[in-house]
Amino acid sequence: MARTPTRKAKAPRRAAPAATLRKFTLAASKTLVAGIDNTRKLAVANVRRVRQAAIERAGEARTRTTEAMTQLEKVFEARVGAAIGRLGVPSSRDVRALARQVAELQASVERLKRTRAKASA
Repeated sequence: MARTPTRKAKAPRRAAPAATLRKFTLAASKTLVAGIDNTRKLAVANVRRVRQAAIERAGEARTRTTEAMTQLEKVFEARVGAAIGRLGVPSSRDVRALARQVAELQASVERLKRTRAKASA
């Protein structure tokens, strides 16, 4: 079999150095802008995540503080009440009970007055 002559592959045409530099500059520019955008997005996401975590921790701290203050108030009220009781000062419950008794006595006196007024009339 006879050999057919092979054609030599032509070497690709080289672009001018200015065009190559321009392409490289555009590609680098696009890559840099994309990197900056991605970095900005990551930074914003991290800030949001950290902010949310701080808000949650502040809420937990507020809840614990409120619970501690409520407990302290209860202890304080109990101790003050006990001290006042030892001094012989009536408590608010005692005063309410006395007020109720006075109201009942007033109502009883009013009924007696009405009964006597009817009897004498």
